[in-house]
Amino acid sequence: MNRRRRSNDARDRGAAAVEFALLLPMLLLLIFGIIDFGRALNAQITLTQAAREGARLESLDQPNVVSRTQAAATGLSNVSVTVVTACPANGGAGTDAVVKVSYVFSFITPVGNIAEMFGGSSFGAPITLSAQGTIPCET
Repeated sequence: MNRRRRSNDARDRGAAAVEFALLLPMLLLLIFGIIDFGRALNAQITLTQAAREGARLESLDQPNVVSRTQAAATGLSNVSVTVVTACPANGGAGTDAVVKVSYVFSFITPVGNIAEMFGGSSFGAPITLSAQGTIPCET
């Protein structure tokens, strides 16, 4: 009677290994997706804050708006900054300073490769994140 039980345990272990092998790609996709989504959300929040800072600097007619906005995007490199609307030099009541910031975000996990196993073709490709800051001119 013990022999039957042992052989059933061996079959159960084999079945568990097969089930794990089938579910592992989905588990990794979930874990890698959480990691990269968190990184992308953090980058978006950083860009939003940098755009606000750039618009504030432009509304106060401060120098070096582009470089100071790039410096405000801490942890991100190659951030492009565009001053869409600058404040007039003689005072701009009723106008807004608008600064747009963008960044190309790349995934660090192999989430795209795993998504291809399930039919996702473009998932995991670099995406462009952007933010825009608008503040009324004060000068």
